[in-house]
Amino acid sequence: MSAAEKVLGKVRARKIDTRTSTIRKPYHFVGSGLPNVYLVGVEYEVDRETQEQRAAIPRLPDLLTWIAVTLLSKEAPLTGDELRFLRKRVGKSSKDFAQLLGVTSEQYSRIENGSRLTPPNDKLVRLLVITLSVIEAVKKPELMERVAKQTWSSHVGPDQRIIAKVDAVQGWTVETKAA
Repeated sequence: MSAAEKVLGKVRARKIDTRTSTIRKPYHFVGSGLPNVYLVGVEYEVDRETQEQRAAIPRLPDLLTWIAVTLLSKEAPLTGDELRFLRKRVGKSSKDFAQLLGVTSEQYSRIENGSRLTPPNDKLVRLLVITLSVIEAVKKPELMERVAKQTWSSHVGPDQRIIAKVDAVQGWTVETKAA
């Protein structure tokens, strides 16, 4: 038996478990780029040997939009990871987004990597993202109005989980809970 056949035999022999995520054991959606996004009602596979996981996520564009809406609506300041998620969601490079925000590329990089946004820039980012069509601002004027009037407190933050549940009829629902 050749080396290639042995490797193929091991790949074929791997045991894969199929699971469905639940509220007690949600699927950690690391592919979102956010550390706190968990999915409920999603089927995923786990390789018994390597513990690698993979999921076919239904209605992914809808899910990403609902995550964006959740981030835009939250009362706490945006984190660097959340800012990166929103920037990518509107299809902007960090250089272009920095220019829209009125900061240098270097300043913007520091913000995405852990420095805090100032409250006026946090508000500007949210309004820019809405305007750049994460959601159609015309259909969600109450969100734009809420963001424009919002003041943020620092006591609620990234220690909250974003829990997204999929339903065959209604699609995705998203809520936040303390971790």
